[in-house]
Amino acid sequence: MLKIILYLIPLVCLSICALFAPILAPFDVLTTHLQDLYHAPNLIYILGTDFLGRDLFSRLLFALRNSLFIGICSSFLSICFAIFYLLWARLFFYGFWMRILELFLAFPAFLLMMFFQSLIHINIFLIIFLIALMHWCFIAKVIESELKRLETLEFYKASIVLGRTSLKIFFKDLLPALKSLFFILFIFNIIHAIATEATLSFFGFGIEFPTLGILLSEFSKAAFVGAWWVILFPLLTLVSLFLPLLWLGNFLQDRWGIKS
Repeated sequence: MLKIILYLIPLVCLSICALFAPILAPFDVLTTHLQDLYHAPNLIYILGTDFLGRDLFSRLLFALRNSLFIGICSSFLSICFAIFYLLWARLFFYGFWMRILELFLAFPAFLLMMFFQSLIHINIFLIIFLIALMHWCFIAKVIESELKRLETLEFYKASIVLGRTSLKIFFKDLLPALKSLFFILFIFNIIHAIATEATLSFFGFGIEFPTLGILLSEFSKAAFVGAWWVILFPLLTLVSLFLPLLWLGNFLQDRWGIKS
């Protein structure tokens, strides 16, 4: 029990900081202090300032808030897309839609997101939608393999014998049996979504609002002038967020005996 608490403390602390970012941030994230460019951490700027003199602590709080929002929303949306697609496939031409799913899995979705970004203005809601489109097919593949396993069990055969419709079996019998899998997929996909957004932002394809990826994208400027704090603190935040989530996902996967 103590080990669980120790692993989850960083995640809980970061979540609280993200939730109360508007209260905890001492400066506005867009306010520049041109007289304090690349100022090292001190009593006024707890984590220092960036190349425009913006307070790094304030930007880090809102970056964490935005990244978690993107990760949670896109993860939930990905699972919803996957469930809807599998339901549609089971109701209409299953074999055809499974072949389409294989094509989606082979498609370079990351390049598609970069293409969209070059054509239209990306906001936080659009990037959530695009990240969900990137990840849903992988989730659908995992869920489908578990659905096939459940269809070999007695409760599924009993539902067919009782005359239940395919729709009722899907929602009343199969999906409730996968709630543990959904929760684990949700946790792991949060990590993937945040990492995807961070990668896009690192290469200049992210949103304008501060995210962990945006902060990490300032690596080259900070490294050139030796501003180690601009690199270190966002990187530590990202690692402190990912490691507890990875541990929690693996722990629950082992605890619930899920092999997918």
